Amino acid sequence: MEHRAARGSAHPDFSLGLPVLCMSWAEPRPPRCLRPSGPPINRYSHWSVRDWGAGARAGCLNHRGRATGGVGAGASRRAARRREAQAPVSRRRRVPRAAPPHEVELAPAQPGAERKRRSPQFSPESPPFPPATLEPLKDVHVGLAPPGRDPARLAVLSGHYLYYHYGCDGLDDRGWGCGYRTLQTLCSWPEGRAAGVPGVAAVQAALEDMGDKPPGFRGSRSWIGCVEASLCLDHFGGPQGRLCHVPRGAGLERELERLYSHFAGGGGPVMVGGDADAQSKALLGVCLGPDTEAYVLVLDPHCWGAPKNSTELQTAGWVGWREVSTAFDPNSFYNLCLTSHNAKKQQHALD
Repeated sequence: MEHRAARGSAHPDFSLGLPVLCMSWAEPRPPRCLRPSGPPINRYSHWSVRDWGAGARAGCLNHRGRATGGVGAGASRRAARRREAQAPVSRRRRVPRAAPPHEVELAPAQPGAERKRRSPQFSPESPPFPPATLEPLKDVHVGLAPPGRDPARLAVLSGHYLYYHYGCDGLDDRGWGCGYRTLQTLCSWPEGRAAGVPGVAAVQAALEDMGDKPPGFRGSRSWIGCVEASLCLDHFGGPQGRLCHVPRGAGLERELERLYSHFAGGGGPVMVGGDADAQSKALLGVCLGPDTEAYVLVLDPHCWGAPKNSTELQTAGWVGWREVSTAFDPNSFYNLCLTSHNAKKQQHALD
């Protein structure tokens, strides 16, 4: 009895104890297949498994025609992994990295309430806008109604400011530029003019030149906070910046009287940033009472789009009154940068 398998069929080889698959070399290879229009993808693309014959019955085929099961599938996968490991780094498959939470979450500080009111044109999923320099809107909080039923004390900033946000100068800085945009808003106070407001590249160059940041910070996507903002305010001759640290777990409830005195005394916008709550924002006012109610007027720079007026920003929630107990994370520490009139700049203007 002859122990050879018939051509084109699998038969156990009793001499070796192993199943053997013998394919006829006379069988034609599948022809090259074309897309409906365009060059061929590969030899097996869009080829019907039913028409392939014995080769197809040896294993299933995916959309590229590789065997995903049956005889030889494991060896094919191992060979592919070896080729991947031996390929140059520039030609290896690149797996997208998981974005840090700050790159993904671009919503206001109250995602549950504010996201419902957001206009579709400000959605983070909207397509990128073409690079263009927008004219910043001025005093976008004007027209907001006071919060609460009957506020006992209310104080907002004096002077004027410009609203800087993601992409307002044609630079796509989503996920890392909120600190720079808040700093630009601070620099535009109290005249509310764009003259003298530094760009993102100028801020990075200044921090690197003064030794606060290491070489290579220029042109990067690294964040900045209140400490860097205070250095840049002094460097570019903007308003004076005074730092205040709020320990972790204390919240901003203990700083409400300080903030009220700041705004009531003619102070400017206050930059806020923390660690667990790393989204930079600006405070424009404080509302206290009645009883234990407390609100802060928040200006959020995470808007992406081209807002036409202040009403759109207020409706979308990028500027508005928020309750202190829900607007800030009690598990995060916070740094504040309180701006006030620059005495040297005022003296120079008088001279």
